[in-house]
Amino acid sequence: MAAEALTEGLNVPAPAKLIGAGLSRTKADAGLSQTDRNAPLEALPALPIASEMFRAFNESGLRYGIIQDLASLQDGLAGRDDLDVLLDKHDYAAFCSIVSKLHGCRGVSLSCYDNVCAGREDWFLPDFSQGRYLHLDMHIGLRVGWEFRKRYPAFDYATITRWEPICVDGVSIPVVSPEDEIRIAIARFAFRAWALPWRQWITVGDAWRDQFARLPFPSSEQSVDVVEYMFAGGKAVSCRFVQNADGLVVHRGDLARLRRAIREVCGFTGRYEIADASIHLARKTTYLALRSLQHLMPGRFPPKRRPAAGGFVVALIGPDGMGKSTQAERLTQIFRWKFGCAQAYVGTGDGNGWWLRKALQTLVLPHRRRLKSLVQHNNDNSLSRNWSKGGFVAAALALWAVLIAFERYAVVKRAHRWATRGLIVICDRWPQAICRGYLDGPTIPPHLFSIPGLSALARLEQRLYQRMAECRPHLTLHLVSDFAVSEQRKPGEIRKEAFDARLSLMAELRSKDKNILTIDASAGIEAVGQELFRHIWLSL
Repeated sequence: MAAEALTEGLNVPAPAKLIGAGLSRTKADAGLSQTDRNAPLEALPALPIASEMFRAFNESGLRYGIIQDLASLQDGLAGRDDLDVLLDKHDYAAFCSIVSKLHGCRGVSLSCYDNVCAGREDWFLPDFSQGRYLHLDMHIGLRVGWEFRKRYPAFDYATITRWEPICVDGVSIPVVSPEDEIRIAIARFAFRAWALPWRQWITVGDAWRDQFARLPFPSSEQSVDVVEYMFAGGKAVSCRFVQNADGLVVHRGDLARLRRAIREVCGFTGRYEIADASIHLARKTTYLALRSLQHLMPGRFPPKRRPAAGGFVVALIGPDGMGKSTQAERLTQIFRWKFGCAQAYVGTGDGNGWWLRKALQTLVLPHRRRLKSLVQHNNDNSLSRNWSKGGFVAAALALWAVLIAFERYAVVKRAHRWATRGLIVICDRWPQAICRGYLDGPTIPPHLFSIPGLSALARLEQRLYQRMAECRPHLTLHLVSDFAVSEQRKPGEIRKEAFDARLSLMAELRSKDKNILTIDASAGIEAVGQELFRHIWLSL
Protein backbone atom coordinates (compact mmCIF):
# COMPACT_ATOMS: atom_id res chain seq x y z
CA MET A 1 0.00 0.00 0.00
CA ALA A 2 1.40 3.37 -0.98
CA ALA A 3 2.11 6.01 1.62
CA GLU A 4 0.08 8.60 -0.30
CA ALA A 5 -3.02 6.44 -0.11
CA LEU A 6 -2.58 5.89 3.60
CA THR A 7 -2.37 9.62 4.32
CA GLU A 8 -5.38 10.60 2.24
CA GLY A 9 -7.52 13.07 4.16
CA LEU A 10 -4.73 14.16 6.50
CA ASN A 11 -3.80 17.83 6.44
CA VAL A 12 -0.04 17.40 6.70
CA PRO A 13 2.45 19.04 4.34
CA ALA A 14 5.39 16.71 4.82
CA PRO A 15 5.67 13.58 2.65
CA ALA A 16 5.05 10.23 4.28
CA LYS A 17 7.87 7.78 4.90
CA LEU A 18 7.57 4.01 5.01
CA ILE A 19 9.36 1.60 7.33
CA GLY A 20 8.93 -2.04 6.42
CA ALA A 21 10.76 -5.30 6.57
CA GLY A 22 14.24 -4.82 5.16
CA LEU A 23 13.83 -1.05 4.65
CA SER A 24 15.98 1.43 6.58
CA ARG A 25 15.74 5.16 7.14
CA THR A 26 18.22 7.79 6.15
CA LYS A 27 20.71 8.92 8.77
CA ALA A 28 19.18 12.36 8.94
CA ASP A 29 15.77 10.89 9.78
CA ALA A 30 16.96 8.16 12.09
CA GLY A 31 18.24 10.50 14.80
CA LEU A 32 20.88 7.88 15.69
CA SER A 33 23.38 7.29 12.93
CA GLN A 34 24.85 3.96 11.97
CA THR A 35 28.23 5.21 13.15
CA ASP A 36 26.82 6.02 16.57
CA ARG A 37 25.28 2.54 17.00
CA ASN A 38 28.48 0.78 15.94
CA ALA A 39 30.65 2.92 18.18
CA PRO A 40 32.31 0.95 21.01
CA LEU A 41 30.76 1.40 24.45
CA GLU A 42 34.05 1.08 26.31
CA ALA A 43 33.19 4.09 28.48
CA LEU A 44 30.11 2.36 29.91
CA PRO A 45 30.44 1.27 33.55
CA ALA A 46 29.57 -2.28 32.50
CA LEU A 47 29.94 -5.09 34.99
CA PRO A 48 32.68 -7.56 34.00
CA ILE A 49 30.16 -10.41 34.10
CA ALA A 50 28.29 -8.78 31.19
CA SER A 51 31.18 -9.07 28.75
CA GLU A 52 31.99 -12.54 30.03
CA MET A 53 28.41 -13.66 29.45
CA PHE A 54 28.10 -12.22 25.94
CA ARG A 55 31.50 -13.62 25.00
CA ALA A 56 30.27 -17.08 26.03
CA PHE A 57 27.10 -16.55 23.99
CA ASN A 58 29.11 -15.65 20.90
CA GLU A 59 31.54 -18.55 21.29
CA SER A 60 28.63 -21.00 21.59
CA GLY A 61 26.95 -19.57 18.51
CA LEU A 62 23.76 -18.56 20.30
CA ARG A 63 21.18 -16.76 18.19
CA TYR A 64 20.23 -13.87 20.44
CA GLY A 65 19.92 -10.10 20.49
CA ILE A 66 19.17 -7.15 22.77
CA ILE A 67 15.72 -5.67 22.14
CA GLN A 68 15.98 -2.34 23.95
CA ASP A 69 17.27 1.14 23.21
CA LEU A 70 20.87 2.14 23.88
CA ALA A 71 19.90 4.57 26.65
CA SER A 72 18.52 1.83 28.91
CA LEU A 73 21.13 -0.66 27.67
CA GLN A 74 23.82 1.42 29.32
CA ASP A 75 22.15 1.06 32.72
CA GLY A 76 21.41 -2.60 32.09
CA LEU A 77 25.05 -3.46 31.48
CA ALA A 78 25.98 -1.62 34.66
CA GLY A 79 23.51 -3.62 36.75
CA ARG A 80 21.12 -0.71 37.27
CA ASP A 81 18.35 -1.82 34.87
CA ASP A 82 17.01 -4.89 33.09
CA LEU A 83 18.56 -6.39 29.95
CA ASP A 84 15.91 -7.57 27.45
CA VAL A 85 17.37 -10.54 25.56
CA LEU A 86 15.50 -12.19 22.67
CA LEU A 87 16.64 -15.79 22.22
CA ASP A 88 15.98 -18.35 19.52
CA LYS A 89 13.92 -21.19 20.96
CA HIS A 90 16.30 -23.88 19.71
CA ASP A 91 19.16 -22.33 21.73
CA TYR A 92 17.34 -22.31 25.07
CA ALA A 93 19.17 -25.37 26.42
CA ALA A 94 22.56 -23.88 25.52
CA PHE A 95 21.53 -20.58 27.15
CA CYS A 96 20.63 -22.34 30.43
CA SER A 97 23.93 -24.22 30.37
CA ILE A 98 25.95 -21.02 29.96
CA VAL A 99 24.21 -18.98 32.63
CA SER A 100 24.34 -21.93 35.04
CA LYS A 101 28.12 -22.13 34.64
CA LEU A 102 28.23 -18.42 35.48
CA HIS A 103 26.27 -19.13 38.70
CA GLY A 104 23.06 -17.69 37.25
CA CYS A 105 19.89 -17.86 39.33
CA ARG A 106 16.37 -17.95 37.92
CA GLY A 107 13.65 -15.87 39.57
CA VAL A 108 9.97 -16.65 40.11
CA SER A 109 7.36 -13.87 39.99
CA LEU A 110 3.85 -13.56 41.38
CA SER A 111 1.33 -15.35 39.17
CA CYS A 112 -0.69 -12.13 38.76
CA TYR A 113 2.34 -10.12 37.67
CA ASP A 114 2.38 -8.89 34.07
CA ASN A 115 5.67 -10.59 33.14
CA VAL A 116 4.48 -14.09 34.08
CA CYS A 117 3.92 -15.72 30.70
CA ALA A 118 5.27 -18.61 28.67
CA GLY A 119 8.51 -17.86 26.88
CA ARG A 120 9.77 -15.28 29.36
CA GLU A 121 12.05 -15.87 32.34
CA ASP A 122 13.99 -13.74 34.83
CA TRP A 123 17.65 -14.70 35.13
CA PHE A 124 20.19 -13.10 37.45
CA LEU A 125 23.95 -13.34 37.00
CA PRO A 126 26.27 -12.36 39.86
CA ASP A 127 29.42 -10.30 39.51
CA PHE A 128 31.47 -11.30 42.54
CA SER A 129 34.18 -8.74 41.79
CA GLN A 130 31.64 -5.92 42.20
CA GLY A 131 29.20 -7.48 44.65
CA ARG A 132 26.25 -6.91 42.29
CA TYR A 133 24.23 -8.82 39.71
CA LEU A 134 22.73 -8.48 36.25
CA HIS A 135 19.03 -8.93 35.56
CA LEU A 136 18.19 -10.63 32.26
CA ASP A 137 14.65 -10.55 30.88
CA MET A 138 14.99 -13.60 28.64
CA HIS A 139 12.37 -13.79 25.88
CA ILE A 140 11.93 -16.80 23.63
CA GLY A 141 8.97 -15.08 21.97
CA LEU A 142 8.26 -11.42 22.61
CA ARG A 143 4.63 -11.14 23.70
CA VAL A 144 2.33 -8.15 23.41
CA GLY A 145 -1.05 -7.41 24.88
CA TRP A 146 -2.51 -5.63 27.87
CA GLU A 147 -0.09 -4.84 30.65
CA PHE A 148 -1.26 -7.82 32.73
CA ARG A 149 -2.46 -9.92 29.78
CA LYS A 150 0.51 -10.48 27.47
CA ARG A 151 -0.53 -13.62 25.62
CA TYR A 152 0.18 -12.82 21.94
CA PRO A 153 3.70 -13.88 20.81
CA ALA A 154 3.98 -11.34 18.01
CA PHE A 155 7.79 -11.45 17.58
CA ASP A 156 10.47 -14.08 17.79
CA TYR A 157 14.12 -14.14 16.81
CA ALA A 158 13.36 -14.93 13.16
CA THR A 159 10.99 -11.96 12.73
CA ILE A 160 13.70 -9.40 13.54
CA THR A 161 14.91 -8.25 10.16
CA ARG A 162 18.25 -6.77 11.16
CA TRP A 163 20.63 -6.77 14.13
CA GLU A 164 23.25 -4.08 14.60
CA PRO A 165 26.43 -4.91 16.54
CA ILE A 166 27.81 -2.77 19.33
CA CYS A 167 31.08 -3.30 21.18
CA VAL A 168 31.31 -3.60 24.97
CA ASP A 169 34.73 -4.31 26.47
CA GLY A 170 35.87 -5.84 23.19
CA VAL A 171 32.81 -8.07 22.84
CA SER A 172 30.33 -7.64 19.98
CA ILE A 173 26.68 -7.61 21.08
CA PRO A 174 23.77 -7.69 18.58
CA VAL A 175 21.19 -4.96 19.22
CA VAL A 176 17.84 -4.59 17.48
CA SER A 177 17.82 -2.14 14.57
CA PRO A 178 15.89 1.16 14.81
CA GLU A 179 13.27 -0.08 12.32
CA ASP A 180 12.50 -3.22 14.30
CA GLU A 181 12.61 -1.26 17.55
CA ILE A 182 9.85 0.96 16.19
CA ARG A 183 7.77 -2.02 15.07
CA ILE A 184 8.02 -3.63 18.53
CA ALA A 185 7.16 -0.38 20.35
CA ILE A 186 4.13 0.27 18.15
CA ALA A 187 2.83 -3.28 18.58
CA ARG A 188 3.07 -2.91 22.35
CA PHE A 189 1.32 0.45 22.27
CA ALA A 190 -1.46 -0.91 20.04
CA PHE A 191 -2.76 -3.15 22.82
CA ARG A 192 -2.59 -0.46 25.51
CA ALA A 193 -3.92 2.53 23.59
CA TRP A 194 -7.18 4.03 24.82
CA ALA A 195 -9.29 6.99 23.74
CA LEU A 196 -12.89 8.17 23.56
CA PRO A 197 -14.93 6.29 20.92
CA TRP A 198 -15.39 9.29 18.63
CA ARG A 199 -11.69 10.18 18.45
CA GLN A 200 -9.91 8.84 15.35
CA TRP A 201 -6.40 9.86 16.49
CA ILE A 202 -5.00 8.65 19.80
CA THR A 203 -2.39 10.71 21.61
CA VAL A 204 0.55 8.83 23.07
CA GLY A 205 0.38 9.22 26.84
CA ASP A 206 3.15 10.40 29.12
CA ALA A 207 4.08 6.82 30.01
CA TRP A 208 4.89 6.12 26.33
CA ARG A 209 6.08 9.55 25.20
CA ASP A 210 9.60 9.15 26.58
CA GLN A 211 9.99 5.75 24.96
CA PHE A 212 8.86 6.96 21.53
CA ALA A 213 11.01 10.08 21.87
CA ARG A 214 14.13 7.86 21.82
CA LEU A 215 13.08 6.17 18.59
CA PRO A 216 14.23 7.47 15.17
CA PHE A 217 11.14 9.36 13.98
CA PRO A 218 11.43 12.25 11.54
CA SER A 219 12.76 15.41 13.14
CA SER A 220 10.33 17.76 11.37
CA GLU A 221 6.89 18.37 12.83
CA GLN A 222 3.57 17.62 11.08
CA SER A 223 5.15 14.66 9.23
CA VAL A 224 3.52 11.28 8.73
CA ASP A 225 5.37 8.09 9.51
CA VAL A 226 4.11 4.71 8.28
CA VAL A 227 5.20 1.43 9.84
CA GLU A 228 4.39 -1.79 8.00
CA TYR A 229 4.07 -5.29 9.43
CA MET A 230 4.36 -8.42 7.29
CA PHE A 231 2.60 -11.48 8.70
CA ALA A 232 2.29 -15.09 7.61
CA GLY A 233 0.51 -15.56 4.32
CA GLY A 234 1.75 -12.25 2.93
CA LYS A 235 -0.73 -10.16 4.92
CA ALA A 236 0.49 -6.59 5.54
CA VAL A 237 -0.74 -4.09 8.11
CA SER A 238 0.35 -0.46 8.23
CA CYS A 239 0.08 2.09 11.03
CA ARG A 240 0.22 5.88 10.62
CA PHE A 241 1.84 8.13 13.22
CA VAL A 242 1.84 11.93 13.15
CA GLN A 243 4.08 14.27 15.10
CA ASN A 244 2.76 17.67 16.09
CA ALA A 245 3.39 20.33 18.70
CA ASP A 246 1.55 18.31 21.36
CA GLY A 247 3.51 15.14 20.80
CA LEU A 248 2.72 11.97 18.88
CA VAL A 249 -0.69 10.73 17.68
CA VAL A 250 -1.65 7.45 16.01
CA HIS A 251 -4.63 6.47 13.88
CA ARG A 252 -7.18 4.47 15.84
CA GLY A 253 -8.28 2.28 12.90
CA ASP A 254 -4.71 1.29 12.06
CA LEU A 255 -4.08 0.12 15.61
CA ALA A 256 -7.31 -1.88 15.58
CA ARG A 257 -6.30 -3.63 12.37
CA LEU A 258 -2.87 -4.38 13.83
CA ARG A 259 -4.41 -5.90 16.95
CA ARG A 260 -6.75 -8.10 14.92
CA ALA A 261 -3.91 -9.25 12.67
CA ILE A 262 -1.72 -10.22 15.63
CA ARG A 263 -4.57 -12.14 17.24
CA GLU A 264 -5.29 -14.01 14.02
CA VAL A 265 -1.64 -14.96 13.57
CA CYS A 266 -1.57 -16.27 17.15
CA GLY A 267 -4.70 -18.37 16.54
CA PHE A 268 -7.29 -16.16 18.25
CA THR A 269 -9.86 -15.50 15.55
CA GLY A 270 -12.75 -14.24 17.70
CA ARG A 271 -13.19 -11.02 19.60
CA TYR A 272 -11.13 -11.01 22.76
CA GLU A 273 -11.15 -7.30 23.63
CA ILE A 274 -13.53 -7.61 26.58
CA ALA A 275 -11.95 -10.83 27.87
CA ASP A 276 -8.44 -9.39 27.74
CA ALA A 277 -9.50 -6.17 29.43
CA SER A 278 -11.38 -8.02 32.18
CA ILE A 279 -8.52 -10.39 32.95
CA HIS A 280 -6.04 -7.51 32.85
CA LEU A 281 -8.17 -5.51 35.30
CA ALA A 282 -8.54 -8.46 37.68
CA ARG A 283 -4.84 -9.26 37.68
CA LYS A 284 -3.80 -5.64 38.07
CA THR A 285 -6.22 -5.15 40.94
CA THR A 286 -4.84 -8.24 42.66
CA TYR A 287 -1.27 -7.12 42.06
CA LEU A 288 -1.84 -3.59 43.39
CA ALA A 289 -3.67 -4.96 46.43
CA LEU A 290 -0.80 -7.32 47.22
CA ARG A 291 1.78 -4.58 46.78
CA SER A 292 -0.18 -2.30 49.11
CA LEU A 293 -0.50 -5.04 51.72
CA GLN A 294 3.23 -5.77 51.44
CA HIS A 295 3.98 -2.14 52.33
CA LEU A 296 1.48 -2.11 55.18
CA MET A 297 2.42 -5.55 56.56
CA PRO A 298 5.96 -6.42 55.42
CA GLY A 299 6.70 -10.12 55.21
CA ARG A 300 3.08 -11.25 55.50
CA PHE A 301 2.65 -11.87 51.78
CA PRO A 302 4.84 -13.39 49.04
CA PRO A 303 7.19 -10.88 47.37
CA LYS A 304 6.89 -9.77 43.79
CA ARG A 305 9.93 -11.82 42.81
CA ARG A 306 11.89 -14.50 44.66
CA PRO A 307 14.66 -17.03 43.88
CA ALA A 308 13.49 -20.23 42.20
CA ALA A 309 14.80 -22.26 45.16
CA GLY A 310 12.72 -20.25 47.64
CA GLY A 311 13.55 -17.97 50.55
CA PHE A 312 16.76 -17.92 52.53
CA VAL A 313 17.89 -16.90 56.04
CA VAL A 314 21.41 -15.50 56.47
CA ALA A 315 22.94 -14.70 59.87
CA LEU A 316 25.92 -12.37 60.35
CA ILE A 317 27.69 -13.02 63.66
CA GLY A 318 30.71 -11.33 65.18
CA PRO A 319 31.99 -9.16 68.04
CA ASP A 320 31.35 -5.43 68.17
CA GLY A 321 33.14 -3.40 65.53
CA MET A 322 33.12 -6.10 62.83
CA GLY A 323 30.60 -4.21 60.68
CA LYS A 324 27.62 -6.55 61.06
CA SER A 325 24.95 -3.84 60.95
CA THR A 326 26.63 -1.99 58.07
CA GLN A 327 26.98 -5.13 55.96
CA ALA A 328 23.44 -6.31 56.76
CA GLU A 329 22.04 -3.03 55.53
CA ARG A 330 24.20 -3.06 52.37
CA LEU A 331 23.28 -6.64 51.50
CA THR A 332 19.60 -5.92 52.03
CA GLN A 333 19.74 -3.02 49.59
CA ILE A 334 21.64 -5.08 47.00
CA PHE A 335 19.28 -8.06 47.02
CA ARG A 336 16.15 -5.92 47.40
CA TRP A 337 16.76 -4.42 43.94
CA LYS A 338 14.95 -7.37 42.31
CA PHE A 339 14.22 -9.94 45.01
CA GLY A 340 12.03 -9.83 48.07
CA CYS A 341 14.52 -9.10 50.86
CA ALA A 342 14.10 -8.16 54.52
CA GLN A 343 16.44 -7.34 57.40
CA ALA A 344 16.10 -8.69 60.94
CA TYR A 345 17.86 -7.56 64.11
CA VAL A 346 18.31 -10.00 67.00
CA GLY A 347 20.37 -7.83 69.36
CA THR A 348 19.41 -5.30 72.01
CA GLY A 349 21.32 -2.29 70.70
CA ASP A 350 20.23 0.49 68.37
CA GLY A 351 18.46 -1.79 65.90
CA ASN A 352 14.74 -2.38 65.56
CA GLY A 353 12.93 -4.06 68.44
CA TRP A 354 9.86 -4.13 70.64
CA TRP A 355 8.87 -0.67 71.82
CA LEU A 356 8.37 -1.92 75.40
CA ARG A 357 11.88 -3.31 75.61
CA LYS A 358 13.42 -0.21 74.06
CA ALA A 359 11.49 2.09 76.42
CA LEU A 360 12.58 0.12 79.51
CA GLN A 361 16.12 -0.05 78.20
CA THR A 362 16.24 3.74 77.89
CA LEU A 363 15.21 4.09 81.54
CA VAL A 364 17.52 1.40 82.95
CA LEU A 365 20.60 1.93 80.80
CA PRO A 366 22.15 4.76 82.91
CA HIS A 367 21.99 2.49 86.03
CA ARG A 368 22.93 -0.75 84.33
CA ARG A 369 26.41 -1.21 85.84
CA ARG A 370 25.30 -0.37 89.39
CA LEU A 371 22.36 -2.78 89.23
CA LYS A 372 24.55 -5.61 87.98
CA SER A 373 27.10 -5.04 90.72
CA LEU A 374 24.31 -4.98 93.31
CA VAL A 375 23.12 -8.41 92.21
CA GLN A 376 26.62 -9.86 92.01
CA HIS A 377 27.47 -8.76 95.58
CA ASN A 378 24.44 -10.64 96.95
CA ASN A 379 25.04 -14.38 96.88
CA ASP A 380 22.34 -16.93 96.38
CA ASN A 381 22.00 -17.70 100.15
CA SER A 382 21.30 -14.07 101.10
CA LEU A 383 18.79 -13.72 98.26
CA SER A 384 16.97 -16.87 99.29
CA ARG A 385 16.74 -15.81 102.99
CA ASN A 386 15.19 -12.39 102.47
CA TRP A 387 14.11 -10.25 99.54
CA SER A 388 16.36 -7.29 100.14
CA LYS A 389 17.07 -4.56 97.65
CA GLY A 390 19.39 -6.84 95.72
CA GLY A 391 16.72 -9.52 95.56
CA PHE A 392 14.23 -7.22 93.90
CA VAL A 393 16.89 -6.07 91.45
CA ALA A 394 17.75 -9.68 90.63
CA ALA A 395 14.08 -10.47 89.97
CA ALA A 396 13.80 -7.42 87.72
CA LEU A 397 16.89 -8.45 85.77
CA ALA A 398 15.53 -11.98 85.38
CA LEU A 399 12.25 -10.64 84.01
CA TRP A 400 14.26 -8.39 81.72
CA ALA A 401 16.23 -11.39 80.43
CA VAL A 402 13.02 -13.34 79.76
CA LEU A 403 11.56 -10.35 77.89
CA ILE A 404 14.65 -10.23 75.67
CA ALA A 405 14.45 -13.99 75.10
CA PHE A 406 10.82 -13.74 74.01
CA GLU A 407 11.69 -10.88 71.64
CA ARG A 408 14.58 -12.81 70.10
CA TYR A 409 12.44 -15.93 69.78
CA ALA A 410 9.78 -13.89 67.95
CA VAL A 411 12.40 -12.44 65.58
CA VAL A 412 13.86 -15.90 64.84
CA LYS A 413 10.45 -17.41 64.08
CA ARG A 414 9.49 -14.39 61.97
CA ALA A 415 12.69 -14.67 59.92
CA HIS A 416 11.89 -18.27 59.04
CA ARG A 417 8.27 -17.40 58.22
CA TRP A 418 9.51 -14.71 55.84
CA ALA A 419 11.84 -17.24 54.21
CA THR A 420 9.00 -19.72 53.65
CA ARG A 421 7.18 -16.95 51.76
CA GLY A 422 10.15 -16.45 49.45
CA LEU A 423 12.10 -13.59 51.07
CA ILE A 424 15.85 -13.39 51.51
CA VAL A 425 16.29 -12.49 55.19
CA ILE A 426 19.56 -10.86 56.30
CA CYS A 427 19.88 -11.21 60.09
CA ASP A 428 22.14 -9.00 62.18
CA ARG A 429 23.29 -11.46 64.90
CA TRP A 430 21.75 -14.81 65.86
CA PRO A 431 21.13 -16.27 69.36
CA GLN A 432 23.17 -19.16 70.74
CA ALA A 433 22.45 -21.39 73.77
CA ILE A 434 25.98 -22.59 74.64
CA CYS A 435 27.44 -19.78 76.74
CA ARG A 436 25.69 -17.19 78.93
CA GLY A 437 26.30 -13.50 78.48
CA TYR A 438 28.01 -13.67 75.07
CA LEU A 439 26.85 -13.47 71.45
CA ASP A 440 23.17 -12.91 72.26
CA GLY A 441 22.89 -15.96 74.50
CA PRO A 442 21.07 -16.39 77.85
CA THR A 443 21.83 -13.71 80.44
CA ILE A 444 20.37 -14.91 83.81
CA PRO A 445 23.35 -15.73 86.08
CA PRO A 446 23.71 -19.41 87.12
CA HIS A 447 23.58 -18.66 90.87
CA LEU A 448 19.94 -17.54 90.51
CA PHE A 449 18.78 -21.01 89.42
CA SER A 450 18.51 -22.21 93.04
CA ILE A 451 16.23 -19.38 94.16
CA PRO A 452 12.47 -20.15 94.12
CA GLY A 453 10.66 -18.01 91.56
CA LEU A 454 13.82 -16.91 89.83
CA SER A 455 14.69 -20.49 88.96
CA ALA A 456 11.45 -20.80 87.00
CA LEU A 457 12.35 -17.70 84.99
CA ALA A 458 15.85 -19.06 84.38
CA ARG A 459 14.48 -22.38 83.12
CA LEU A 460 11.99 -20.54 80.88
CA GLU A 461 14.81 -18.49 79.39
CA GLN A 462 16.87 -21.61 78.82
CA ARG A 463 14.01 -23.37 77.01
CA LEU A 464 13.49 -20.36 74.73
CA TYR A 465 17.14 -20.32 73.70
CA GLN A 466 17.12 -24.07 73.12
CA ARG A 467 14.16 -23.65 70.77
CA MET A 468 16.00 -20.86 68.98
CA ALA A 469 19.04 -23.11 68.63
CA GLU A 470 16.84 -25.60 66.74
CA CYS A 471 15.80 -22.89 64.22
CA ARG A 472 19.18 -22.50 62.60
CA PRO A 473 19.67 -20.09 59.67
CA HIS A 474 20.31 -21.54 56.24
CA LEU A 475 23.70 -19.80 56.13
CA THR A 476 25.80 -18.55 59.05
CA LEU A 477 28.72 -16.19 58.42
CA HIS A 478 31.23 -15.33 61.15
CA LEU A 479 33.00 -11.96 60.88
CA VAL A 480 36.37 -12.20 62.62
CA SER A 481 39.35 -9.89 63.03
CA ASP A 482 41.84 -8.58 65.57
CA PHE A 483 40.88 -6.52 68.58
CA ALA A 484 42.74 -3.54 67.12
CA VAL A 485 40.21 -3.36 64.28
CA SER A 486 37.27 -3.34 66.71
CA GLU A 487 38.93 -0.69 68.86
CA GLN A 488 39.60 1.48 65.84
CA ARG A 489 36.01 1.30 64.58
CA LYS A 490 34.26 1.47 67.97
CA PRO A 491 36.66 2.84 70.59
CA GLY A 492 35.80 1.74 74.12
CA GLU A 493 32.80 -0.33 73.02
CA ILE A 494 34.23 -3.66 74.22
CA ARG A 495 37.19 -4.80 76.35
CA LYS A 496 39.86 -7.09 74.95
CA GLU A 497 38.93 -9.90 77.38
CA ALA A 498 35.30 -9.82 76.24
CA PHE A 499 36.39 -9.62 72.59
CA ASP A 500 38.63 -12.69 72.92
CA ALA A 501 35.87 -14.56 74.77
CA ARG A 502 33.50 -13.97 71.86
CA LEU A 503 36.07 -15.16 69.33
CA SER A 504 36.64 -18.33 71.39
CA LEU A 505 32.90 -18.98 71.54
CA MET A 506 32.61 -18.47 67.78
CA ALA A 507 35.41 -21.01 67.26
CA GLU A 508 33.49 -23.46 69.45
CA LEU A 509 30.34 -22.89 67.39
CA ARG A 510 32.28 -23.56 64.18
CA SER A 511 33.65 -26.80 65.63
CA LYS A 512 30.08 -27.97 66.27
CA ASP A 513 28.79 -26.83 62.84
CA LYS A 514 31.20 -27.30 59.94
CA ASN A 515 28.90 -25.37 57.58
CA ILE A 516 29.63 -22.03 59.29
CA LEU A 517 31.83 -19.85 57.09
CA THR A 518 34.45 -17.34 58.28
CA ILE A 519 34.96 -13.89 56.75
CA ASP A 520 37.96 -11.66 57.45
CA ALA A 521 36.36 -8.40 58.62
CA SER A 522 39.62 -6.44 58.75
CA ALA A 523 39.36 -5.53 55.05
CA GLY A 524 37.42 -2.54 53.75
CA ILE A 525 33.65 -2.33 53.61
CA GLU A 526 33.54 -3.01 49.85
CA ALA A 527 35.86 -6.03 50.03
CA VAL A 528 33.99 -7.59 52.95
CA GLY A 529 30.65 -6.89 51.26
CA GLN A 530 31.79 -8.59 48.05
CA GLU A 531 32.90 -11.68 49.96
CA LEU A 532 29.60 -11.83 51.86
CA PHE A 533 27.68 -11.38 48.61
CA ARG A 534 29.60 -14.26 47.02
CA HIS A 535 28.87 -16.69 49.86
CA ILE A 536 25.18 -15.76 50.00
CA TRP A 537 24.69 -16.02 46.24
CA LEU A 538 26.38 -19.43 46.00
CA SER A 539 24.06 -20.68 48.75
CA LEU A 540 20.80 -19.49 47.17
